[in-house]
Amino acid sequence: MNKNKNLEYWSPDRKFGMFIEQSLINKMIDACKVSGSHETGGILVGHYNDNLDCANLTDVSLSPSDSRYGRFWFYRGINGIQSWLNQLWKKREYYLGEWHFHPFVTAAISPKDKTQMKKIATSKNYHCPEPILLIIGGDPNNNWLMHAYVCDKGNAFIELMTPAPKR
Repeated sequence: MNKNKNLEYWSPDRKFGMFIEQSLINKMIDACKVSGSHETGGILVGHYNDNLDCANLTDVSLSPSDSRYGRFWFYRGINGIQSWLNQLWKKREYYLGEWHFHPFVTAAISPKDKTQMKKIATSKNYHCPEPILLIIGGDPNNNWLMHAYVCDKGNAFIELMTPAPKR
């Protein structure tokens, strides 16, 4: 993975996109380094472009203090999240999805990940019918990969790719 640039991801049909700055990637990779061989994760926030087809990520949360984790599982807690999201809402920044780390294995979406994202997509509490899931896998100190997915309204999972497909 090129670790020195912003990334833009798109679905093959260019219906869904995501832009993430290097500083946010670094923030997540640093959290993965600290977590070692345990999963970790947090929330993705930002806004959509004027065409409503590309999510511009503006911040990511780290793992809340009440999160639980193990080698192959992660349950994101909620401590401090609502007040943080309320502050962001005032700046027109919104919940866009989740991110988490698969330590020393692939960044591919798992059946558990799909179940979680379907729940988020259909929950009235999240107000996010097409959540993004960003997964970091591998060794955060050396050789890591990042994959992004969107759960569309029909609950299909679409991988977003970089470099972005040509129009």
